[in-house]
Amino acid sequence: MNNLKLAYVTTYIHDVAPLRSAVKSLRDRYGEFFTIQVRTGEDLLYEDAVRSFIEFASNSHIVIFHLMGEPPYFEEIVSTVKKAGVPIFAGTIGARYSPNLRSISTVSQKDYDLILDYTNYGGVKNFENLILYLANKFLGTTYDVIPPEKPQWHGIYHPDFEKIPTLQEYMAKKYIAGRPTIGVWFHQTHWQSGDTTFVDEVIREIERHEANVIPVFFTSASDPISSGEGLEWVIETYFMKDGRVLVDAVISLLMFSLSMYMGQATSAENILKERLNVPILKAILTWNTFEDWNNSTQGLSIIDLPPNVVMPEFNGNIITVPVAAKSFSDWDPITGARVVRFSPIPERIRKLVSLAIKWALLKHKPNSEKRVAIIFHNYPPRNDTIGDAFGLDSPSSVLNLLKELKSRGYKVDHIPDDGQKLIEELMQRLTNDRRWINLKEMAERAVAKVSSEQYEKWFMELPVDVREKIEKQWGKPPGGLFVYEGEILIPGIINGNVFIGLQPPRGFLEDPASIYHSPDIPPPHHYYAYYRWIRDVFKADVIFHIGKHGTLEWLPGKSVGLSSSCFPDFMIADLPHVYPYIINNPGEGTQAKRRSYCCIIDHLVPVMTKADLYEELAELEVLLQEYYHAKVSDQAKIPALMEQIWAKVEQAKLCDDLGINKEEAFSNFDYFIEKLHGYLHEISDTLVNDGLHVLGQPPEGDRLDRYLVALTRLSNGGVPSLRETIAELKGYDFNELQENIGKASIKGRANGDIIEEVDDLSLKLIKRFHELGFKKEVIDNITIELLGGTSEKIRRCLEYIADFLVPALRDTKNELLHAISACEAAYIPPGPSGSPTRGMADILPTGRNFYSVDPRAIPSQAAWRVGMSLAQALIERYLKDEGKYPESVGIVVWATDAMKNKGDDIAEILYLMGVKPIWEKTSGRVVGLEVIPLNELKRPRIDVVVRASGLFRDTFPNIIHLIDEAVEMVANLDEPLEMNYIAKHVKSDISELISRGLDPEEAKSQALLRVFSDRPGAYGCGVSELIDSKNWRSQKDLAEVYITWGCYAYSRRKYGFHSPELFKKRLSGIELTVKNIDTREYDLLSGDDWYDAHGGMDVTIKVLTGKAPRSYYGDSSDPDRVKVRSTQEEIKHVFRARLLNPKWINGMKRHGYKGAGDLSRALDFVFGWDATEEAIEDWMYEELAKKYALNPEMQEWMKKVNPYALQNILERLMEAIERGMWQASEEIKAKLRSLYLSLEGLLEDKAGKI
Repeated sequence: MNNLKLAYVTTYIHDVAPLRSAVKSLRDRYGEFFTIQVRTGEDLLYEDAVRSFIEFASNSHIVIFHLMGEPPYFEEIVSTVKKAGVPIFAGTIGARYSPNLRSISTVSQKDYDLILDYTNYGGVKNFENLILYLANKFLGTTYDVIPPEKPQWHGIYHPDFEKIPTLQEYMAKKYIAGRPTIGVWFHQTHWQSGDTTFVDEVIREIERHEANVIPVFFTSASDPISSGEGLEWVIETYFMKDGRVLVDAVISLLMFSLSMYMGQATSAENILKERLNVPILKAILTWNTFEDWNNSTQGLSIIDLPPNVVMPEFNGNIITVPVAAKSFSDWDPITGARVVRFSPIPERIRKLVSLAIKWALLKHKPNSEKRVAIIFHNYPPRNDTIGDAFGLDSPSSVLNLLKELKSRGYKVDHIPDDGQKLIEELMQRLTNDRRWINLKEMAERAVAKVSSEQYEKWFMELPVDVREKIEKQWGKPPGGLFVYEGEILIPGIINGNVFIGLQPPRGFLEDPASIYHSPDIPPPHHYYAYYRWIRDVFKADVIFHIGKHGTLEWLPGKSVGLSSSCFPDFMIADLPHVYPYIINNPGEGTQAKRRSYCCIIDHLVPVMTKADLYEELAELEVLLQEYYHAKVSDQAKIPALMEQIWAKVEQAKLCDDLGINKEEAFSNFDYFIEKLHGYLHEISDTLVNDGLHVLGQPPEGDRLDRYLVALTRLSNGGVPSLRETIAELKGYDFNELQENIGKASIKGRANGDIIEEVDDLSLKLIKRFHELGFKKEVIDNITIELLGGTSEKIRRCLEYIADFLVPALRDTKNELLHAISACEAAYIPPGPSGSPTRGMADILPTGRNFYSVDPRAIPSQAAWRVGMSLAQALIERYLKDEGKYPESVGIVVWATDAMKNKGDDIAEILYLMGVKPIWEKTSGRVVGLEVIPLNELKRPRIDVVVRASGLFRDTFPNIIHLIDEAVEMVANLDEPLEMNYIAKHVKSDISELISRGLDPEEAKSQALLRVFSDRPGAYGCGVSELIDSKNWRSQKDLAEVYITWGCYAYSRRKYGFHSPELFKKRLSGIELTVKNIDTREYDLLSGDDWYDAHGGMDVTIKVLTGKAPRSYYGDSSDPDRVKVRSTQEEIKHVFRARLLNPKWINGMKRHGYKGAGDLSRALDFVFGWDATEEAIEDWMYEELAKKYALNPEMQEWMKKVNPYALQNILERLMEAIERGMWQASEEIKAKLRSLYLSLEGLLEDKAGKI
């Protein structure tokens, strides 16, 4: 060969452009003394490109692989080239050494090190000298060769400068004092490869806003090739001068986590807070082409999510929009590859920069001039639900916000006496509830009005496709909702420079017919006018949404990486957005982060405490103690006690709960007593919330003590469970106690009573520790005093309380402080999320911008163990109930659960199928699946149909692909069909689909589909909306909506495949359904999602098949002791532990209006479960009526704090009667009607007063 032939494979897109320039430069200087063929990983997706490359490489002098991960056909290329005797170099991008790639390489160590430096240092000059070096080596030429040269690893970049300036040189030309200043940082490789067009566009757009910009490139400090200086050095060198921070906000064009750019032990978050303390806005560089992204309903791809969204969230970045998309040149005749660059998306860059400027201006504007909008959620849009926020006393929280704003100099004209007064102020003006006043009165109460002319102008600014959607649904602007004499009415109040408003109605209840056919209807004109008024008329500088959750982040549009046609994008516009959100719901909070560009301020869950027993249940407990005592010392009393106990069981309506009648109970009364006592203990031992949380208020006094007991019930990482440790110290085996709760010991004490004793000791110990100031030096003394001894485990528990838990809970005040600091453009540090009482207390303190989880690490190995236990318990329960294995299971999966527990549900799905994840040892990421052999599984492989939430679809596309892969693996196994129900069903479905005319490949593709979710861009199951609208007649209507909203299949091959018939077929084959619950911080009666998703599945199967499926709940609130209950059992469990419990009710009553509103919503959820599941018995309705409506004390309290809550409770109870769901007595019917009529008059009078 006269010419050098070089074959080059790279998975690093930034290699191609400088390689091309190097080739061109060398040929201009020396002629065509060599030929080169380059392929990127993307290029190798094309069969023609692969074959031509292999042929070239097999006849080349050397093949160079510059890799991060294996490209397509890697093994085939290596094998073929080795057989041809061609030398190979294989090196890792950005790393000194990879044992695996070094072993593939056949070049000498000297050549290996040299080529590695040339490729990793990169740039035109290094590639020129690499080629010259190889020519000298293989052709014997004598070109002058320069050793590898390190490039500039960091510096200021601006297209107006020919050379890299110093900070002083740059500021002299480009910095004007007094202007907002935006820092921009991006990776060094973009600068080195000349891929800076999108950076240039960001710079120019910032300058068009008359703001300063300081653009800086740098590289990872952890990179052993560059040995970069690290993030702190970059900040001090380029973003600070004379100890002063120059920038007011930073736009980050970097990918992955900033921790990669550290190089020292200090975390990136500490550096960002302590040295910079400004918001970091993450701009997205999508690996999709512009066309693919723009046309996609998904937005970002699986590849985009980790580097652009997930990992940056770990550093507290505010996630924004795509500003650049990957673009390809034509096939380059010089290299044979396609040059890949990031091309700017100008409109999205304008959006990003406008948002960044608004954040930066918060550093400049005096607090006294800042205008703040605070938005209460209000769903359903009724007067009893203003401030809808799970676990949060939202009115009191906003009151605290107002106080803190005023203390920091914001203009607040007056501070209401309490949260109740704040709500009363709102009620005196226009609200979203239009039932009580006419349009004229609405107009008189409105805080502001938007003229038709003004709205028309705003409306015409929207993209054409958006305008068409709104007009098709709601008519020409301004529409008909909240419109009087052509003006759109704005609800809310203005207090100084603070607007306090109610989020507008979403639209489903305003057009209930749309629920049947349009899961993604656009919001009404009023919704858009409201947010535009806040931005352009009220001129808010910052907006708050209060608590979990609103509707903004759930509006139609792309999943993540939004465009200007996505409804959340143009609603929030460029307003800095701060969102206090409960820490135990990372899924829905993440939705708000990614689709409304907010900074989350996570808040504490309410104080959790034991339910304990009450009323008849407490009386039963006393009788049981007497029975145990009589068994030991006075057996003559036993017959009378048996009758008394049974009478009390009947009075408490426990017969059905226990599944036993009197004859069965008396045939083996001791067994019955054991079962009864165990049941009562489960209720008593359940954690319930003691009232609600108030933003920024740490638990104090007795509530702090009880919270600490709840937080230490389970082990927290390496810290053992306090109550298990006390039990051990007292000589008990806690596992034995838990597994046989109702069993009595020789001394006549039930195991449950011993656990109660242990819990009492836990509380006493913590109270005593509290009294002594949580000082660690008293630990041994108080444990000996109260427990009669001590142990190393006890010390660790109490030290954990003193060193971590108490300080963390006291730091709850940061919720409020950080919320206001966000209004001043401070950096809000990130933190983990989850359920603190599930052995995750280490996620505290709150007040941080929480993050979720790396989706590639799901399921975790810990989740695999829990998931296996859940699956096994589910199978065992079904075998007990039905005497056979289920062939098909329906499971509901949510993103929040997966984020909190790292994939228990996913592990359960895989284990039911008989498949196990393969984890990468170093990262813990799932890298594949393996089949569990039948001889190890010892049961059939069970088919699983998954109804995933829309949020799960958005956040875990990789898991959908993993489940799809598992289905195909199992379907392809050569096993007896009676041991492989997936293969059995797939084989049958393929035959059926082929008989209908599908080709075999498409038939198999559809037969394998198992994951269903919402229409792309839509969310929910529709059932709760339909029930709230009251626009349904029978369960057939509920099933129709469930199918319409959820009949979109997802797999590796299909995204949102509309297949109602296939969905109905899958549902019809389901024999049991399950939804898991992993914490007692919420339950299936604390939100409408539960009956919407799970109840909706059950009722649809019943309608389709004529038979209700077995329905279960898997309880992993204690991951070491999972339980499975039927859905009816779970509802009754929650009903007794919480809804009827005076302890819980009184806790809610402390919160006035909001507490009453939450009681009202509880009735909505109960009703929803009865509508879907027929799970609420007459006695349950009767008890609710007596406690919530007919109790005179409760009536007076509700009339005082929230009469609308009482009205809704009565409406729900009466609707249950009218629909035949509750066979109430005539006496109760009459009382409810009478109370309703009198209340209606009261509310009409109240509505007439302004």
